[in-house]
Amino acid sequence: MTPRRYDAVVVAHERVTEDVVLVRVQAPDLPAWQPGDHADLELAPGLVRQYSLCGTPGDDGVWTFAVLLRPDGAGGSRHVHDTLAVGAEVRVAGPKAMFALEDAEHHLLLAGGIGVTPILTMAEHLASQSKPFHLVYVGSTSSRMPFLDRVAALGDAVMIVDRSQTPDFTLAQALELAPASALVYACGPDRMISELSGLVTGGRLRTESFDPAGSPVETDGSFEVQFGLDGPVRQVPDGTPMLDVLLDAGADIIWSCREGTCGSCETPLLKGEADHRDDILTPDEKQAQTAVFPCVSRALCDRLVLDLPAPPALVES
Repeated sequence: MTPRRYDAVVVAHERVTEDVVLVRVQAPDLPAWQPGDHADLELAPGLVRQYSLCGTPGDDGVWTFAVLLRPDGAGGSRHVHDTLAVGAEVRVAGPKAMFALEDAEHHLLLAGGIGVTPILTMAEHLASQSKPFHLVYVGSTSSRMPFLDRVAALGDAVMIVDRSQTPDFTLAQALELAPASALVYACGPDRMISELSGLVTGGRLRTESFDPAGSPVETDGSFEVQFGLDGPVRQVPDGTPMLDVLLDAGADIIWSCREGTCGSCETPLLKGEADHRDDILTPDEKQAQTAVFPCVSRALCDRLVLDLPAPPALVES
């Protein structure tokens, strides 16, 4: 289901480390969220980024994001750091449960750098429920590790690793802190996730990476897309992403990653068989053919009918 959008106002913009700012947005109708949830932050037309929600789930009408500055990124984090300010009007969408916390007898939570944002909310939730867990928070140096005070407040269940002081620490050591049956949640850079994939067995690992994907999106084969059951039709040429065709036609679609990983551009599918190439839908959801991510997906038929209103420019023509 496509997440609802909300018009919000920035009510806080605070620097918490040398390269991380905390942003709070407020709107009277913002819904509650759960630990691990994400939301889209639309900074300007065509500039949408997805961030973990990292405040308190019970904060009515307030969502909180922590944004790491990426000097080599596409401009979203730079906009948040240098342009966004208290009082700015933004649009948000969500929340999205793409990294949900499952029940288990014991949880081992591993955070690398800015990956602490979803992991911390999980730890605080487990602590509030008096459920057993361990949290290991690893960073390059303490001056660049946000939320150290909140992490430390969780007490003996926490290990904080400053690699500038303990360079020999390994993920294998972290895994020794919890029972072998513990469900392991990890959010961090790709190299961390890759290493854990070789260490954690038995389907106990749940991961999220904040590194951008390195492989290009395949855009083979041409097909048609239709706006609604009776709306206009547009051709999607071989070599062109479906999302580009929809945006060029004037479709109002939120997008961010263009890699099929963030979930921002989810679009209801009314008819047709999509070639799902995202990393979000489950096998059952893909087989159901009720939603598609146009940033990466193609078609296994001649035409996909999307539950999108026809853009005014197409209606007028």
